[in-house]
Amino acid sequence: MSSSTDSGTSLFLAILPTIETVQAQKAALSNYQMQNGVRMLQKSRPEEAIKFFKNALALDSSSYDAYKNLGNTQLQLTKNDDAIATFKKLVAMKPFDSDAATLLGNAYAQAKQWVNAAESYKKAARLDPSNTTALYSNGQSLLLSNKPKEAAEIFQKLIRLNSNDPNGYYALGQAYNKMENYDAAITNLKKSIELKRGTDFPQAESELGYAYAGKDDEFNLKRQITKLGKMDSSLATDLENFTVKPKMTSANAGSYNTFIPTLGPNTPLEILTLTDPNHTLAQPNATKSFTMDFQFNTDMDVASVQNITNWQISKANGGKAGYYNFGFTPYPEREASLPMIQSVSYNVTSQLATVTFSLKQNATADAVIDPSHLIFKFSGTDANGKTVDPTANAYNGFAGVFGASSVSLYG
Repeated sequence: MSSSTDSGTSLFLAILPTIETVQAQKAALSNYQMQNGVRMLQKSRPEEAIKFFKNALALDSSSYDAYKNLGNTQLQLTKNDDAIATFKKLVAMKPFDSDAATLLGNAYAQAKQWVNAAESYKKAARLDPSNTTALYSNGQSLLLSNKPKEAAEIFQKLIRLNSNDPNGYYALGQAYNKMENYDAAITNLKKSIELKRGTDFPQAESELGYAYAGKDDEFNLKRQITKLGKMDSSLATDLENFTVKPKMTSANAGSYNTFIPTLGPNTPLEILTLTDPNHTLAQPNATKSFTMDFQFNTDMDVASVQNITNWQISKANGGKAGYYNFGFTPYPEREASLPMIQSVSYNVTSQLATVTFSLKQNATADAVIDPSHLIFKFSGTDANGKTVDPTANAYNGFAGVFGASSVSLYG
């Protein structure tokens, strides 16, 4: 009886699959699920692909390709947190795999977690010093973490590994731009463009434009914008919009209650209202409002332009603006007081500011003024927060548009 039982047990055990057989079967089924997922991606059905990749991992939790495909598909669908979790598992399974660390870095980068991305790329480059993609990405993540000096060291290392790679010099130029070392940026960016050997490199050309802007090199900046416009109009527009200096380009007598800024010294105040039916300033102690229009070259900050404290009306006292009354005031007791700014409006479509101000007649109705040497100065900002260019922030009828910082003001 015992012999018969032993024989049956042996037969039963003999027909049981081995552990290795079961694992092989699961691996085959897992691979089948993964291939189905790949086919779903080819059919632009990523959500379904994710289900198959998850099925593949349920059957074989050690499948590197299943983790990789799952995480990359999650990134494709901007499921960044899911992708990070997936690649964390892959890194835990393959702690010494450079590519796995790079994949996790990519997920952190897409989620704009730059510090974590830099750490993952750093680990990937340490595990495989030949992984220049990880090294480059580490540097870029450091740049985006506002650590340009550390990024520059990474890019210098990249250049030592391959001195003929234009991307290394381009990235180093970016880092120097961030550090405001514009001469070094220009040198490296020119080198990156040279190494492209005639092939367009619009990103480097754009970065070179920002370097010229940092040096206030208007001539070369304009050349870069023109050159870039032939390669990538979008980058050219971005460069132009970012680097353009807000300027006052012209000024004119206001469209209503017109003030004539070209009239010269000792102009009787009452002449300014000759077309006024009431001839307002012919009356003693009368007050009259006037307007001037000022044209800007770019979109300005509405609140800044309309803030009257950002505007000043003064008398010219030398330099390009000339001298109020040409430096001679024969009737000081009759000189009208400086205009008082009442309000400023701004048309966002035409980029035109209209300044409304008042002038007051004296008690004897014989006040005089020199409209051509009244300086209208603006000290506010544009829509991007950039302060108006100090070389084109003021106007008077004698000089036109000029920089008020270069002249003396009084009154």
